[in-house]
Amino acid sequence: MKKLLSLSMLFFALATTAQIKIGKTEAKPVLIGKLGTPTMSTIEITKTGDLVTFKYQNNNKPQVAEFKTFSFKDIDGALEGFYSVIADGFTNLPKEDIKIELPTETVTLHYTKAMNVVNVKMKISYNNGEEGGATVSLTKVAIDKLFGKL
Repeated sequence: MKKLLSLSMLFFALATTAQIKIGKTEAKPVLIGKLGTPTMSTIEITKTGDLVTFKYQNNNKPQVAEFKTFSFKDIDGALEGFYSVIADGFTNLPKEDIKIELPTETVTLHYTKAMNVVNVKMKISYNNGEEGGATVSLTKVAIDKLFGKL
């Protein structure tokens, strides 16, 4: 009887450990570009598969280290097109803000020129009404570094 009880306990122990399943690991994000200090990034672009993610510190609340993100799929060179739109604004300064509509966000590019230096600030608004905030003002050199062009 003791052997039967021990054998059934052994099967019970094996059956409980058989419920563990090994899942697939997700691809690690590849860093395209990053701006900021070594301890705190102001803005960075990563790519995981075909998903491009922008992570930025909300400059509307600089006293709080609040980070926000927006993403889109890099299909048919969407990332390169996004870069081209931003870079073109530095050579042909637009009179009005440029709006780029993404699936869940709208990115507004606001260009300013002061002392012969052109800057762009990305203002993000989520389509669900949540505040998206804004990035810091970025120069052409900073944009090139962020998009991995340097």
